[in-house]
Amino acid sequence: MTFYITKVTATGTGKTPSTVTFNKGLNIICGVSDSGKTCVLKCIQFAMGVINKPFEHNQTGYNSVSLDLMTSEGPIHLSRKLGKNIVNVVTEINSIESGDYDVDYKTNGNKRPVLNELCLKLIGINELPMIISNQDFARQRLKWNTLTRLFWLREQDIENPKSVLLPSSPTQYPYFFSSLLYLLTGDNYPNMEEQDKDEISKAKRDAVRQFVNGRIAQLSTKREELQNSLFEYSNLDIEEEMQKLIDNLSETEQTLVAATEESKDLLSTLLIFKEKEAETKVTHSHFQSLKSQYTADIKRLTFIVDGEVHLHTIDTNHKCPFCDGNIKPSERKSFIEASRAELNRIIAQLQGLTESENDIVSTLNELQKKINYLESRRAEIEKWIEIELVPQADKLRNVIQQYRTYIQLQQESTVLHNVSQDWITELQKQEQNEDLEKPKFKPKEHYPVDFNSRIDKIAYSILTECNYENLNTAHFNMGTFDLEVNGLAKEVSHGKGYWAFINTVLGLTFRQYLQEDAVYKPSIFVVDTPLLGLDQGVNDNAPTSMRTALFQYFIDSQSKGQIIVIENTKDLPDLEYESAGAKVIEFTHNKYKSKYKESRYGFLHDLYK
Repeated sequence: MTFYITKVTATGTGKTPSTVTFNKGLNIICGVSDSGKTCVLKCIQFAMGVINKPFEHNQTGYNSVSLDLMTSEGPIHLSRKLGKNIVNVVTEINSIESGDYDVDYKTNGNKRPVLNELCLKLIGINELPMIISNQDFARQRLKWNTLTRLFWLREQDIENPKSVLLPSSPTQYPYFFSSLLYLLTGDNYPNMEEQDKDEISKAKRDAVRQFVNGRIAQLSTKREELQNSLFEYSNLDIEEEMQKLIDNLSETEQTLVAATEESKDLLSTLLIFKEKEAETKVTHSHFQSLKSQYTADIKRLTFIVDGEVHLHTIDTNHKCPFCDGNIKPSERKSFIEASRAELNRIIAQLQGLTESENDIVSTLNELQKKINYLESRRAEIEKWIEIELVPQADKLRNVIQQYRTYIQLQQESTVLHNVSQDWITELQKQEQNEDLEKPKFKPKEHYPVDFNSRIDKIAYSILTECNYENLNTAHFNMGTFDLEVNGLAKEVSHGKGYWAFINTVLGLTFRQYLQEDAVYKPSIFVVDTPLLGLDQGVNDNAPTSMRTALFQYFIDSQSKGQIIVIENTKDLPDLEYESAGAKVIEFTHNKYKSKYKESRYGFLHDLYK
């Protein structure tokens, strides 16, 4: 992924939004002093989490900043309020989540995504790498703020007599060099393990020494105890006695295994009989239910037969009880024979059921006898294992262990002096060789083999294009990480008038090298006041031809990526910037009429009126 800045806006309650737009190529913000030129860059850095405050709210009335970026996959909008460590992100890019982002990493973890990781995605680093940060292989997150030194030259650094790329603190150099290494190669050397720091190594050596001395003291004490206990075993052949015990233990363990297997077999058989018992009980229960049903049916049929018998003893009525006339009685049908037949059938079934029930009861009793026997036998075996076999085996093991301990102590006593002396000798060797053998991580040794020559070549080419006077050689010193022109460091060969110029060329050199050779390529370049030496009134100002050629180089190389330049109007070379496709915005303070298409009083509206 590549990106460039399209717009930055400062807003505040009751304030007119102050906006600066940028194009994809060269952008120049010029103007008089204190008109807000550098404030534009600070707003960009604030929105991207590089700095904590771009301006004072109580002095300006502005309290928030928004930043618009265009990437190869679509636009991104960032917004942040003063005093807040949260940046709101709006985008439709699939690989980037919209919502609130934390500016900083928190010790107890972040519930929101962190802005650092979004910024790294802008140059194609989609997974946050842990890079080696010092010579002991300790690791740190790759930080966007560190990478910006390679392509963002600040006003307070532009006149640095040392390398403009390096962090202010030398302790941060290894981490910076590793960050650059990751940009160049995309390799964070995952198989290299962290080494202990010198003070930690010393502490470990002291701990080992204390352990060795303590161990020797323990062995000496054991030796003394051994001598006192030798008398107890003086008449015994320890090895022969121990072999007897081992044989006895083997027999006991075999018996224990056999008893355990028998218990398992009994349990298996017991479970089978238990299952049959349960099935038999279910069948018996079904027979009892059926027997109850047959008994009920017999009672019902007996009642019917008895009722029919009694009904036939009653005389038939031949007179009408109402009119006393003769009536013909209806013939009544008898159920006695049918009921008796059904009764006989059920009684026969009941007799058969009773016989089957007796068989079931007999089977159930037999099963219960077998179950009782199996349970009793298994209980005996388990008791035998628990009370006799296991304690016997444990006792034998304890005695064997005592004999083994005796033999071990006897052997330790024999070799005590040799082992102690070997430990001391080995410890001394390790202490002597540790510092010599301890690996150190030196990131610059892993840079591409042609890194130095490529930087030299690019720097010489840019200095040539910028009409550097009396140019003979250009060399990048890996030790100082700075350019040496004609064999001399810039603080030796020139004064402040040239420092900003050479620092800018160094930044442009790395810009071209990263674009052409790095795995991850920052696609923008920002420089604040590359001709700052002219403001100092020094006598060794860069000649007009060099200043003009530098800005002509900006024009000619804008197709390689976005360039943002801040410069004072009085120092800006007179070139046809706008006709060459560059965008120029001038802050005038109303002291003159600008010749450029876009101009205004200053960056923040109403601030300087």
